[in-house]
Amino acid sequence: MGEIRSTLDLIMDKTRGMSLSQEEKESLHREELRKRANGFKIRLLDDSSRADEILATIDNEPESDRRVLHSLLWNAMVESLPADDEILKYLHIMEMLPTGQAKVVTLHELRASFKSWLRTRGADRKKVIAREKKKLAAAGISGSAVVLKIPKGSSAEQGFEQELGKLKTELVAEASVAR
Repeated sequence: MGEIRSTLDLIMDKTRGMSLSQEEKESLHREELRKRANGFKIRLLDDSSRADEILATIDNEPESDRRVLHSLLWNAMVESLPADDEILKYLHIMEMLPTGQAKVVTLHELRASFKSWLRTRGADRKKVIAREKKKLAAAGISGSAVVLKIPKGSSAEQGFEQELGKLKTELVAEASVAR
């Protein structure tokens, strides 16, 4: 009688000699590093007071992985830069990164642009509220229970978003040239 083989034995016989190509191995390794960089980004944003510890973890990696992790972390931070108050936290953390230390001028320019936008946003918002209240009053609608629907996309807001997009492109381009 013949031997009854387990499913595992059958699978092992079928896959004997099969392995990943070098390109597939590199692709898997790069994907693993990308996921780790996103994890580092999340940890940095959650608790920026531990940034030195988190960055030291990256510095303990082998040289080739370290460079790739720094690059992927930088790109993840730049690509997810928000156009709200959270941007200040992102910029603070980005200045601590090795790539950010070389881009301090651009990061300061972005911070100044955001703060300028915040100042003008308050004044613009007051003007828009006054204009909307006048429109509603002209239509016979008034009172403290009226909730204004403020239109989005003021010129100052669009100007900051354009500036943010331009600087994001500049920060990613400079980082890829530096590698």
